[in-house]
Amino acid sequence: MIKRALLCVSLVAACGGGDDDGTIDPTDVPFGTTAIVLVVNPAINDGNLENGLATPGTVVAGVTLTTDDGVTATTGPDGIAVLAPVTAGTRTITVSGAVDGGTFTVTVADGTLREVALATETGRAELMVNIDYKSDQAFEVTPTMSIDEVNTVLAVSDRVVFIRGGTYVGDLDFSGSRVTLFGEGLLGGTVVLDGDVTVSGSDSRIRGAHITGALTMPASKVGLAFSRVDGAVSSEGSDGMLVANALCGSERVTGSGTVMLGNHGAAPLTTCP
Repeated sequence: MIKRALLCVSLVAACGGGDDDGTIDPTDVPFGTTAIVLVVNPAINDGNLENGLATPGTVVAGVTLTTDDGVTATTGPDGIAVLAPVTAGTRTITVSGAVDGGTFTVTVADGTLREVALATETGRAELMVNIDYKSDQAFEVTPTMSIDEVNTVLAVSDRVVFIRGGTYVGDLDFSGSRVTLFGEGLLGGTVVLDGDVTVSGSDSRIRGAHITGALTMPASKVGLAFSRVDGAVSSEGSDGMLVANALCGSERVTGSGTVMLGNHGAAPLTTCP
């Protein structure tokens, strides 16, 4: 049975989450938290088809981000930091620590998540990509559901689908538009989609899933973040966004305006962890 998410539907098995050192994992932000996830100075992959992206700096670790409402976080060796919870609205963020990058602004709605790729060096902070995730019409799926039931959920537009840890065997199709799938684990370590995945609905997102088969994205404005794909990736729709993934098979990117940033397994980051 599909359950409507009413209170604290987390991206992990329990609300809260975080690493042993007290930092917040990018995929451990509970549903309903107003948050900003930042990837600092990601490499621009060779398959990037978007012209005019800000040039990333060279410093990744030790960059401190502080919002004007007093929330602060520092990047680790992966260049990722999570600011949560922040006050909804337009937030001015100061870059300090390993880089004195000045300030930049990000607008985030109440109870929603923003993911930002930031190019920064001394005296400069520029957004490379800015991804939003809707939080209304939230539903939860579990490994006890059949693959047909999961596909039924993904066929309805304008919803967030939280997928609990476990293995889901069979092929999935995001046939609804503006559908976001949140999985558990930074590189999809606790959510395994054991099959091929097709995103045929436009403006949809996949975040934090391990796909063992191929990923085909013929639709426009499709986003993939903090995920792992073992099979071939094909991004054919325009204005796609692939950020901070592990792409362990081949990739074919032909859609105009597609952004590829910080994806391991894709040149120049040729090693797939």
